[in-house]
Amino acid sequence: MTLDKILILDDKAPSEDFSTSQLLSHLAVGERLLVDYYESTETLWLESNKEDDIILMKDFSNYPFILIHDSFENPLIRDGLKAVLFEKLTKTSKVILFSGSITESELPIERIYDNQISKDTFCYEILRRQFFNNLKTFIESYLISGEYQIKYLYNSYINPKKDKAYALFEIIKTDLEESLQNAIESNSFIELLSLYGYINISEISNRFLKMNDDEFIENLEDFIENN
Repeated sequence: MTLDKILILDDKAPSEDFSTSQLLSHLAVGERLLVDYYESTETLWLESNKEDDIILMKDFSNYPFILIHDSFENPLIRDGLKAVLFEKLTKTSKVILFSGSITESELPIERIYDNQISKDTFCYEILRRQFFNNLKTFIESYLISGEYQIKYLYNSYINPKKDKAYALFEIIKTDLEESLQNAIESNSFIELLSLYGYINISEISNRFLKMNDDEFIENLEDFIENN
């Protein structure tokens, strides 16, 4: 199966606070494999000599998200060409600009980058510190659901694993209306245990089979909260 990677363009030095280089060092191997990291634009795109245009040197269509450092002092992209570039990139990908000067928000900030050039070119903005703190959870949302969910990049108080667990919990409670055995033998119950890395499913299932319905619900919820 081909994994959907994200692309990060960040020229911040590794020794500086909240640098992408530091961030990537905190990721597990499987998470790191989902990130293509660039420190410069040399192999990504170049400015056209003929007109105010950008020539893409890479196929970006495989990246659902492209995250770019939007520096005021040392811009990676000349101001007049940003909207041109973003118009091209957003045809296949969602562009997120991160900077230390952006207002912090727990909800995704999406805006039209330059409505004089294109009213259909949207991009997201996020505070660098949030990007640094939440990228791991953002990647985890993809590993759990098969889709990068942008809400996890902004909100550090939500957790994709727990959200998935509670979604399964609701399905299991519906299965419980038929019987306890039906709930425990359901795919949702097995998926819930597997979500937390449990391999010996039968041993845990036998323990839950000894409970009544109320005990089952209470203990299963405790299981989700404590893992």
